This record gives sequence, structure tokens and C-alpha cells, in this order.
Amino acid sequence: MTDAPLSSSPSGEDPKASEEALLGSVDTMQAITLNTLTFPGARVTVGYRIAFTLASAVGGLSSVCIKQLLLPIQVSALDPVSTNTSFALVASIGALAGLIASPLSGALSDRTTLRWGRRRPWICGGVLVAACGLLIMARATSIPLLLFGEILAQIGVDTVLSCVTAILADQVPPARRPLLSALNGMAPIVGGILGLVAVTLFTQTSDIALGYVLLAGASVCCTFPFVFMIREAPLDREARPPFHLLTFIAGFVAPLRSRDFALTVLSRCLVFLSFTLLGAYLLFFLCARLGFSLAEAKVGVTLFQALSTALVLPISVLGGMLAHRVQRLKPFVIVGVLVMAAGLLIIACVPLWGAILCAAAVFGCGWGLFLGVDIALAIAVLPDTAGSGKDLGVLYTSIFLPLLLSPIIGATVLNTTGNNYTLLFLLAALASVLAAGTMLPIRSVR
Repeated sequence: MTDAPLSSSPSGEDPKASEEALLGSVDTMQAITLNTLTFPGARVTVGYRIAFTLASAVGGLSSVCIKQLLLPIQVSALDPVSTNTSFALVASIGALAGLIASPLSGALSDRTTLRWGRRRPWICGGVLVAACGLLIMARATSIPLLLFGEILAQIGVDTVLSCVTAILADQVPPARRPLLSALNGMAPIVGGILGLVAVTLFTQTSDIALGYVLLAGASVCCTFPFVFMIREAPLDREARPPFHLLTFIAGFVAPLRSRDFALTVLSRCLVFLSFTLLGAYLLFFLCARLGFSLAEAKVGVTLFQALSTALVLPISVLGGMLAHRVQRLKPFVIVGVLVMAAGLLIIACVPLWGAILCAAAVFGCGWGLFLGVDIALAIAVLPDTAGSGKDLGVLYTSIFLPLLLSPIIGATVLNTTGNNYTLLFLLAALASVLAAGTMLPIRSVR
């Protein structure tokens, strides 16, 4: 039985016309040259899948673990009086840097003409910048220096994620994407839990510098196998579209004119807002509501994520495989985010350690189902495959915008309500419910 396509064109527009509207004056030969770089027949071998998964895990190693464990502990030590405000400052500005870096690196990689190809130089450079940022954070003795390191780390990580995902759009035919989408979705979660475990086992709460060093080294080691494995045809210099800042800014908005793409971005924003609110404030919640010490809370966060991830992994893969078989994506996303909301409601309403572990299992099931098809659905509604790096960079704002907003929302809610974590997690659950609602009107994907 042959594979059927997962979707039709989201807008029915001619791709070349969309590209010309976005990039300005692009002649026919340029469009043809760009389109020949898509689906070059790359063999999706077991080794390719493993290397792709390791590179995708960098998002967890260099970001998730830091936001959920290292950064809260370090901010608490550097500024014990205004912890909520300082945490919001560092986390939100770092996320803003990523919000800018992701679409910019995607757009620049679309135009890169080096012999290594379009994406590989940016993946390589991104992970090195991220490692430098992590090492600066390890030695930070003040909030400004910690902020500088966080900005570098976020720029590097987001560049890697944007370009690795663009490789998926460039080289993998649509019918083969669901499984790789599941791997791409679950890899940062696995990377995050492995980072949490490593930091918990090998670092002391009073001295977490080694944790940053471990994560920096692991990120580099996970990225370079994929860098050397992939093969890209270099872009002809004569076919390279021009880059202008105003055109780039307009191009950032242009993909959102596609109704289905805009709804997908909005839905992902809401899903990741619920996830980042939970991740950023779980350690503080365990200390404030359950009376844990920082050392106990560090172990508690690790146990929560370990249990959640143990369910995310199989459900993500099985969900991606089932979506490939039935050629349906939307039902998996909708059910997944509603199950996530149920897990958040348990945390909000039953602040007991046993209930928190139960919530971890429920949340992990929903998160895994969502991640199993998330990237496949997102790529299916891309307005323009020739500019996939740019459009995926825009898509990744649905991750970085919540990273920017969640610490601001969290600090505002907690500072104005006397640390009311129940309200905070109820808002996170509401975000997941709204995410399910925004998926319903999407028409180009079943």
C-alpha cells in the first residue's frame, strides 16, 4: 500500500507566487533552483534517525533542564529577596533573544551558499554559541552576567532547533515525517530528563556550575554526529534570494496570512504556555506549597519529569506511527492537549505529593500524544516549502513566545496574589483547553 499525503496545500496558492510575494523579485530560475533542494531523496536510515534525534535533544539539554532546575536555583542564590522578579527578567529576556534568533537563523540559512550546505553551518555554529553561553552561566556571580550567558545560550539553542527541523522539511517526504516528527518532539523531553538526572546526581545545590559544564559538553556531543551525517546540495550563489531587513520583517508576518498556519502557531503558543508555566514554577511550587527544601525540590522535579517522560516516549512514538497509519493528525493533537489540561488541574486542586506524581503520569500521556504528531502537522500547513527555514523559524515563535511570557505571567500572578500557585496552574490548564479549540477550524489537515 502506498503512502497517501497527509494534507493538501493549506491555502491553495501557487508556491512560487507566495515566494515572490514574500521575498520580492525572484525570477523563475531562482524558484526552480530553490525547489530542487527540497526532497533530494535522502535515505532515512536507522543511523539518520538516531543522529537526528540526538541533535533534536539539544533543546532539552541546553534549555529545558536550565529553565526547570538550574536557573531557579541559581537565581534564588544570587537574589533571594526578589527571586520571582529576577527569574522573570532572566528567563523572559533570554526567550526574547530566541524569539528573534529562530526566524532570523532560518531565513539566513535559506540563503546560505557555503559548500557545507544551507543548514549545517548554522547547526554547528549554533551549538558552539550555546556551549559558550552555558559556560558563562556556570561562572556567573551576578544577575547581569547570568542574563548575558542565558541570551547566548538561547540564541545558540534556538538556531540549532530551527535548522534541524528545517532539515526535516528539506529532506524527508511528507509521508515519512510522522515518525521523525515524533522523534523530533520527544528528543528535547528525553534530553531534558537526562540533563535533570545528570545534574541531580553529579551536582550539589550549593554549587551547580558543574551542571552547566555537563550540559554544554553533552550538547556539542549530541549535535556533531548529525552535522557530519547529513548531506546538503549547496545553494548556487546566483540563485540566492536577496536579504533585506524590511523584507525579513514582512516575511515574518507573511506566513501568518495563511489561516491554517496562523491557527497552528496560536495553538502551539497556548500548548507551550501551559508546559512552560508548569516547568518554570514546579520547583518553586514544591518549596512553597509542599514545604520542600531546595535540595528536596530538585529531586522532586527530577522524579516528576522522569515519570512524565517514561510515558511521553512510548506514547509519542506510538502516536506518530498510528497517525501515519490512519493518515490523521488533528485528533491526536486535540486529545493530547486536553489530557495535559487534566494533569494541570490535578496539580492545581490537589497539592499533595502523591497527587503530583499522578499528575505527572497524566500530563506525560497528553504531552506525548501531542508531541507525536506536532511537527508533522506544523510542516503540513507550511505556506512555502522553498522558504521552509524561515517559515519554521516563524513557527518556532510558538515555543519562544511562551518562554518569554510565562515568567512574566508567573511573576505577575504570584506577586499580586500572594504566591497563589492554584490560580497559576488553573491558567495553565485553561491555555491547554484553548489550544484544543484553536485546532478545530484548521481545514487543510485532517
